[in-house]
Amino acid sequence: MTQISDLVPARLCLEDGTIFRGRSFSVPAGHTRTGEVVFNTSMTGYQEALTDPSYAGQILCMTATQIGNYGVCPEDEEAAAPTVAGFVVRESARLRSNQRAEADLGDWLAAAGVPAIEGIDTRALVRRLRERGSLRGVVSTDATLDDATLRAQARSLPAMTGQNLAESVSPKDRGVWDETLGDWRPLVMA
Repeated sequence: MTQISDLVPARLCLEDGTIFRGRSFSVPAGHTRTGEVVFNTSMTGYQEALTDPSYAGQILCMTATQIGNYGVCPEDEEAAAPTVAGFVVRESARLRSNQRAEADLGDWLAAAGVPAIEGIDTRALVRRLRERGSLRGVVSTDATLDDATLRAQARSLPAMTGQNLAESVSPKDRGVWDETLGDWRPLVMA
C-alpha cells in the first residue's frame, strides 16, 4: 500500500494553460502521460471505469470525494488492464474494506504504469471541463519538466476526433463464446 510519505509531487496541465498540483499515489517520479481530460460522476465503479475501453487515451477525473476504499477486485474489471492514460481524484483511500480486494488501487495503477494524482480540486477541474468541453492534458510526476514544457505538450496533442482507439483496446485474438444462454424464452403470463 502506498504511504503518504511515499507520494511525489504531480501536476495536471490542461491545454488552456491551467495547472493543478497534487501528489502521485501510483507511479514514482519521472512519469508523464498525455490524453484528453474527461470526468465521471459515479460514486462507485472506479475500477470498471478505469478498465472501460471507451476511456482509452483519456485522463479520467472522478468527482466522488474519496476513491479506492474498496480496493481492486479482478472480477470487476471490464478489460484485462486499465485503459486510461491517467487518473485524477480528490483523495485516494489508504485502506481498502472489501474482502474480495486483491490489491490497493494505487499499487494496481502503478503496476500498469498509469499515473494517478490526488489532492486535486476536482470540483474546479470539472467546472472548467463543463464550461470548455473536454481538454487535452498532461499528467506528470517528472520534476525536470517545467510548467511551460507541460503546457506546450498539452497544446501540441492531436485531438481525439478521428483517432482509431478501438484498435488499441480490442482483443488481438479471436474468441468463441460457447457459454449456454439457458432458458431465454420470454415468460408468458395468462
